[in-house]
Amino acid sequence: MANVAAKIHIEGLVQGIGFRYFAYRKSQECGVTGYVRNLRDGRVQVYAEGDQDCMDRFLRLLRRGPAGARVSGFDIAQTSYTGNYKEFTVLFDI
Repeated sequence: MANVAAKIHIEGLVQGIGFRYFAYRKSQECGVTGYVRNLRDGRVQVYAEGDQDCMDRFLRLLRRGPAGARVSGFDIAQTSYTGNYKEFTVLFDI
């Protein structure tokens, strides 16, 4: 299976409810690498890399989000796989 990468922007009620930690836990379950961070405009940004099946599962989980989340927008931009990420991290760089 080919490796793929995507940058995802998630909007709605997605900050202050544990969305980043949800993404982290699900990345571990799905076997994807990359990062998640809050953006100043209220969205959450995720960059993820992995094989197609893992990414499909991870994206389905992100669309739903954790309990308490209300995802109203989900924008995926496919990008080139880099292999630069060895793990999935939570960034705190707002």
